Amino acid sequence: MSSLKVIENRVLEDLLGMASGYVLDFSNTTFADFFRDTVNIDIYSSKYGSRRESKAKRLRAFWVTEPDALVGKVLSSLLDIWQYNAERNGQTNDSPQYKQAAVIVARLTGKQPDP
Repeated sequence: MSSLKVIENRVLEDLLGMASGYVLDFSNTTFADFFRDTVNIDIYSSKYGSRRESKAKRLRAFWVTEPDALVGKVLSSLLDIWQYNAERNGQTNDSPQYKQAAVIVARLTGKQPDP
């Protein structure tokens, strides 16, 4: 079980656009591929929800179920994708939410956040 706090959940959910049930710009297939490639997990297994659960609900279930190091690894990769998407769209990664998310990932993984 990860040690994510309520405020950290909010920061991450806002940054990843999870209010609508989506996570970033993932389709079901690319979300499954992401989890398999990043941590060799089937995010669509019953461990993370029923067949009709959204990507956001599955990610929340993953946060609750898995240990800090694993959650941190996934979040780090999600931040990389967020950063790629932002740069592709002419945005920068200097938003307060991104910086807060990087600190959260650093805490979970035990690594220092990038400056």
